[in-house]
This record gives sequence, structure tokens and C-alpha cells, in this order.
Amino acid sequence: MSEKFVQTISSVNYNKGVFSLYFVGQEPNRMANGVLAENDQELQLKQVIHMPASGFMYMVSMVKSMLEDPRMEAELNKLIAAGFLPMPEINESEKPAETDVAEPKKRSTRHSDASK
Repeated sequence: MSEKFVQTISSVNYNKGVFSLYFVGQEPNRMANGVLAENDQELQLKQVIHMPASGFMYMVSMVKSMLEDPRMEAELNKLIAAGFLPMPEINESEKPAETDVAEPKKRSTRHSDASK
């Protein structure tokens, strides 16, 4: 078995029940000299993995469980605070949902009288 370091995944394709994951990374000599890639054109294709749909969905469920773990959330928050990860963007469509949850709806007196 060989191990390979990659920086990120550039794309995921699906065709006829098979997912293809394209992993990319920076040229090792530039990275060793402390030069970071500034755009996608500076990244090289490092590995392509082909996976059946069942395996891909299992992987997605594992990653989802990992991200929901409070210990992982704490680690990600540390990386954000240190500047290694960008601040998550707040989705505009999520804001009203949070407001609705925070403010419980009041029952009308008409329904209250009918239930007595």
C-alpha cells in the first residue's frame, strides 16, 4: 500500500454508479520552500480514486458523524481561531430559521378556550 499527501479535493464526478474523486496538491519543492499555492492553476493532480456509490455514501456518513462530534468541533474552532481555516460563512437562508426558533409562537385565546 502506498500513502500519498494531498492538499484538497478538486472535484467529485459520478458516472454509472461510480464516484471519482480528484485529489490535488502543490508541487513539493515549492511547498518545502514555504511558497503556498495562491490559485487552482498552481495545484497538480496527485491521485484519482474511483469508488462505488455504496462506499462513497458510507464515507460521507463517516465524515458527517465526525463533523458532528463536539471534540472535532472544538478542534475546528481552534484552527479557525489560529487562522488556519477561514471563518464559516453564515447562510442568509439560515438566519430567519434561527429567529423563528428563538421566538416561540403564542397560542390564540380562541384555541385555549376550546381545549378547556
